[in-house]
Amino acid sequence: MAQAGGSGANGTIVRAAALVAVPWANGGGITRVIADRRGAFRLSLATLADDGPFSPFPGLMRHFALVAGRVGLSGNEAPFPVELDAASAPITFPGNRAVHAAIAGGPALALNLMVPVDAAPLRLERCNDGVVRNGLAVFACEDVAVDQASGRVMLAPHDTLFPAGSFRVTGRALVVR
Repeated sequence: MAQAGGSGANGTIVRAAALVAVPWANGGGITRVIADRRGAFRLSLATLADDGPFSPFPGLMRHFALVAGRVGLSGNEAPFPVELDAASAPITFPGNRAVHAAIAGGPALALNLMVPVDAAPLRLERCNDGVVRNGLAVFACEDVAVDQASGRVMLAPHDTLFPAGSFRVTGRALVVR
């Protein structure tokens, strides 16, 4: 996992300010890895700066949700074509599928969850104020409070918490379960 925060009774926190930006090989954006648990999942925050194809990731299922901006995605199979914004439900598709992004009105920010097809299944979902059971990660889309049995954790926009146990989210977040 990325070591970009602290840990304690409330879980591990990865602060957005500590994430390292890495340019894409195709020059279309940058990625910041939040967590890489080899064989289980990879969670990253990507800035999509230009129109272009997604990189192929054979053997992985890709879960994709916009945090900011608007993007049209096209491809040859469902769920494409689709228009997404920061309120849209996350979408899931095989990582080897050919997908093209068209950025609308400036750069977009997306959360990517990549899961090996032979790993335990995970999903990415929006949580706007609610209780989450069996959550692995909470990504803050805005200032978010996460209440657990061990106390409250405050997350700034784009911080991620890997919690201990069930929790209540107050604010707009994306959750890995």
